[in-house]
Amino acid sequence: MKVIFLDIDGVMVTGSYQRPSTHYNGYQFNPSCVENLKQIMKQTGASIVVSSTWRKAGFRFLKQMFTANGIDKGLVGQTPVLVNRDRGDEIQQYIEEAQLDPSFTVEQFVILDDHNDMGKLLPYLVQTDGHTGLDQEATKRAIKMLS
Repeated sequence: MKVIFLDIDGVMVTGSYQRPSTHYNGYQFNPSCVENLKQIMKQTGASIVVSSTWRKAGFRFLKQMFTANGIDKGLVGQTPVLVNRDRGDEIQQYIEEAQLDPSFTVEQFVILDDHNDMGKLLPYLVQTDGHTGLDQEATKRAIKMLS
């Protein structure tokens, strides 16, 4: 399976688009970032695993958040929360645990995040600018990495 490890703030919620959601406590996703994420998913067949701190609110909340922003397919999981570890460690643990289920093996992945705390997974990062989020350039790079 191809996976997009997705941060939310700085990737989907951007400094240039600050609109409170009427469906959940937080900001709406930037519509252009939503379209870019959908483009990555459509062209690569990748699924989404949330690596954002928003995952602490639970998977049910994440489903609600994504559906409210027009992404009603593709969300399959969230990374674990590891105390005093960087995001790369959390993603690595998710990948290792997924390997235990042959139907859910992570074959290719990309990390979309506005921070670079990925440790040894840094080569898989497509870093976004928190003001613009998932723009066309980052979208092209993510598609290339998943193709």
